[in-house]
Amino acid sequence: MAVTTRQRAGFTMPELEYLAQCEDVTIVPLYRMDRLELVRGTVGPFRPPQKTQVPLWLAVMLKQSNRCRIVAPKWLSYTHLRSLCKQEEQPESMFARLPTHYLEVAHILLTAAEDDIVDSQDIRRLLQDLREVRQSKTREGLRMLNPLQLQMDNLSAAEINEIRPLFAHTFNMLRQLDSLASASDELRNPGQFADQSYSEFDDTFSSSYL
Repeated sequence: MAVTTRQRAGFTMPELEYLAQCEDVTIVPLYRMDRLELVRGTVGPFRPPQKTQVPLWLAVMLKQSNRCRIVAPKWLSYTHLRSLCKQEEQPESMFARLPTHYLEVAHILLTAAEDDIVDSQDIRRLLQDLREVRQSKTREGLRMLNPLQLQMDNLSAAEINEIRPLFAHTFNMLRQLDSLASASDELRNPGQFADQSYSEFDDTFSSSYL
């Protein structure tokens, strides 16, 4: 399965936010409501003040109709984000583990339910700081590209999406150069090198998010 031009170009942020709206969040209902039958399953019943989990898109709808209060995820707190920023700034530190759609979920919640999030303005600033330091680490990782491996664990969907076009173009160029180098070596030393195939890696590459 080949990677299409559309896939290499990446998603738009609205498309990523659309995907992120399937993530579960916790709400506190303000009214009694019966169970809701959704395509993915049943949610509810809703009994104030008992917390319950619902998809993000439903939480936003209920919030906009003043039927619930959204509980901010634990990672979306000033204390936690400040700790993550300090961790990310440590020399040679790994990427901190965050939800796959943390940027999109944070943006949706800060837009639709800012009054439910404590220290919302400080959280916006910390999210920006966190994104910038992770972008810097991503650029450093891309400088170490080689034809066989690039390992940057714990990148989010939006962060992967940002580097997708550059990564795909650069990686293809590296593979072409590697193939040319192998062909040149074989011409100089016929019979020394066995046929090499990238089919196994191609399968991994085409099935991955990149």
